[in-house]
Amino acid sequence: MRHTDQRRQLHVEIETKECCLPSDELARMQAPLDRVAATVGDLPAELDMTIVRHPRSQRFHVDAALRLPRCTLFTGDWDSYLDTALNRCVRKLIRKAEAYNEEPNHQADEAAQRVEAMNRNIVVPEDPDGDALGRAASAADFHSFRKLLTGHEDWLRLRIGRWLQRYPEIEAELGRRIKIGDLMEEVFLNAFERYCERSAAVPLHQWLDSLIDSSLHDFCHDPVEERANISFARTLRDTLLPA
Repeated sequence: MRHTDQRRQLHVEIETKECCLPSDELARMQAPLDRVAATVGDLPAELDMTIVRHPRSQRFHVDAALRLPRCTLFTGDWDSYLDTALNRCVRKLIRKAEAYNEEPNHQADEAAQRVEAMNRNIVVPEDPDGDALGRAASAADFHSFRKLLTGHEDWLRLRIGRWLQRYPEIEAELGRRIKIGDLMEEVFLNAFERYCERSAAVPLHQWLDSLIDSSLHDFCHDPVEERANISFARTLRDTLLPA
């Protein structure tokens, strides 16, 4: 199960495995998440948290990654009680974020803020029929699914281009090992595979945007395999296009 939230400039993604996050637990998390958002302030930031319950040990493992302009902060914790593991994990994350703030690099932070401003100026295309997308995903019809998203191609290319500015080491590979077109197709493939997980309350463009970072890292982790998947998807799409 996945939960998403937005707090000032902090985008939050919480994923649970082998357990569900009760509504009262989610409510108790709001104050700690507010403290994380207050610590990062106006910096563009993304917090990914994974909560796993291990049936054999009856313990919870909470893992957190806070992406900031200059680096990503990682921490985690274990406990038999979810509350305890969550609170310790968040406290450690806040301490790391405070240390990050004590060693400022204003030039890098300002550059990241300019990127976010440009992102907000990208015109979002009109969403296609959500029911049609759902039917295509349920029927495992990637051709129809991908065709419905054609209008999002230019927007997604721009979003990926802006996103890459957060990762200079990856951006340096553009035109050689990495192509924005491949990254765009990776996002569409991931959207197709995960469409059943999308909440109807989240706008399509916002949900697609949330897939960019994980898609980018999936592709860069194994570009040969991912490029083969993309090539197959493109071939399928092109051979099914009407004459």
